Amino acid sequence: MDKWLEIDLSKIGQNLQAIRSNLPLGVRLIAVIKADAYGHGAIETARLLCARGVDFLAVTYLEEALALKEAEIDAQIMIFSPLTTAEQYEIALEQDITLTITSLPESLELDRISRRAGRPGKVHLKIDTGLSRFGLTAIEALQVCQVLAENPFIQIEGIYTHMSDAAGSEKYTRQQFMNFMGITTILEEAGFHFQIKHCANSSVFLKYPHMFLQAVRIGTLLTGQYPAGKFDTVLDLEDPYKFKCRVIAVQPRAQGSFLGYYRTYRLRRSARIAVLPAGYVDGLGLSVQNPPNGFWDMIKLLLKQMLGYLGIRGFTLQVKIGEAFYPVRGKIFMQNCLVELPEDSPVKAGDEVELPVRKTLAAKNIRHLYINAGDIDAEAIYHPVKNIQGQE
Repeated sequence: MDKWLEIDLSKIGQNLQAIRSNLPLGVRLIAVIKADAYGHGAIETARLLCARGVDFLAVTYLEEALALKEAEIDAQIMIFSPLTTAEQYEIALEQDITLTITSLPESLELDRISRRAGRPGKVHLKIDTGLSRFGLTAIEALQVCQVLAENPFIQIEGIYTHMSDAAGSEKYTRQQFMNFMGITTILEEAGFHFQIKHCANSSVFLKYPHMFLQAVRIGTLLTGQYPAGKFDTVLDLEDPYKFKCRVIAVQPRAQGSFLGYYRTYRLRRSARIAVLPAGYVDGLGLSVQNPPNGFWDMIKLLLKQMLGYLGIRGFTLQVKIGEAFYPVRGKIFMQNCLVELPEDSPVKAGDEVELPVRKTLAAKNIRHLYINAGDIDAEAIYHPVKNIQGQE
C-alpha cells in the first residue's frame, strides 16, 4: 500500500461530543455527511454517529442517500437537492428518504407519484432567503403547502433555509433569519405547521445561538474543521484525517540540478530528492479557485502566490516525514512529486509521509484506513470507496 487515507474515528466521536456540549436540550442534531462525509467515508462516519445516538443524517444527492440505505444505516436520511425524474421520486419514497421541496412543480410531481404508489413520505420545504441556489418564495411555499396538505401520504415535517454569509455579514445573516421566520409565520397563520424548523449550519452554530430553532445542521465541525471566518465560540475539535504515502525512492542530486518538467526549480544546494507516489491526480497541489471576495482578498491571494513562487517557508507545499517538514520542489507530476531533503537526511524508501491534500479534493479511489474504531462494526476497516457525488 503506497498511499492511503487514515481516518481516526475516535476523533469524529470527540468532535460530536464537543458539538453536543454546546447544543441546548431539545435541539435536534442533523449530521451532514455529504460528499462522502467530506472525504472521510460516509458509511463508516454514519455508523459511528448512529452508534453515538445520532438519528438524523443529511446528504445532498439521492445516490448518497441510497448508499447509506444499502449499508443499512439506521437513521432518518434527508437529501438537500431536488429530484428531477419520476423514477427518483419512486425510489426515494420506496426507501423512506426525506425529501427537500424547492419548487411548486416538484410538489405536484411528488403528489402525483405518492398517490399512485400509495407510499407515505416526509418532506422539508427549502426557503430561499438570499443564497439563490434553489428554494421557495413565500407565495410558492404557500402553494406547495396547499398541494401537499391535501395528500394523505405526505407529511410536511420541516422547513429550512441556508445562510449564505454567516461567518461574514451579521446584518445580512440577521436579515435572512428575519425573512425565514416571517415566511414560516405566514404559513403557520395559514394553518400549516412544522415539527422542525432549521437554518443553522456550522457557521450559524458558532455565532448565533438564538437561530438554533428545533434543529441544527452540522457537517464541517464534525470533521474537525472550522468554517472559514472568525468565531468567538471555541470547540475542542480534532482533525481525524490524514493523507499518507510511502517514499518510493531517494537519490542524491548536486547543487544546480534542475527538478521536474520545464526545469521550474533548481537546487540551491546539494540535496537528496525523495520521490513520492502522489500527484495532482490524487489531489496533491489542487485547490478550489473561487473568485476573490473583494479587492483586498485578491491582494492576499496574489501575495500568497508570490511568496510561494519565491519559496518562502509557510507558503510552499510541505510534507511531513517523522516530525520534520520538507518542501515539495518543481512541478507536481500526475502521479508523483519530488521532495527536497538535506544531504544528511536519514529518510529512505518505505518511510511514511503525511501530505497536505484537501479532504474533498482527494481522489475517490484512494483506500481508506480506519483506526480507533472502538465498538463500531465498520464494514471494512480497510477498503476502497465508491465514487459518489457530493455538494452544502
